[in-house]
Amino acid sequence: MSSILIGTASWTDKSLIDSKLFYPPLANTAEERLRYYASRFPLVEVDSSYYALPSAQNSVLWVSRTPEGFLFNIKAFRLFTQHQTPPAALPKDIREALGPVD
Repeated sequence: MSSILIGTASWTDKSLIDSKLFYPPLANTAEERLRYYASRFPLVEVDSSYYALPSAQNSVLWVSRTPEGFLFNIKAFRLFTQHQTPPAALPKDIREALGPVD
């Protein structure tokens, strides 16, 4: 039988932070919030990946800050879903390969 996992759309969601109801007062950084979040939920959506591709360094840090088996549901980058994507949202090497955009 399959499992149903419950989580939220980002551990840095503004409404989740502003409510002051979920995170303990000392969880003030994205790292502390992710660690706390992952102790309560088995997965989280990475919403920021829609707006910009996550760096390899950030991805490694996310994994190192969560328990084994924790799942990241990565939202597809907007270019892959055929949404308008400004050149500034592309990685630097791709922007440079494209050259000037009029």
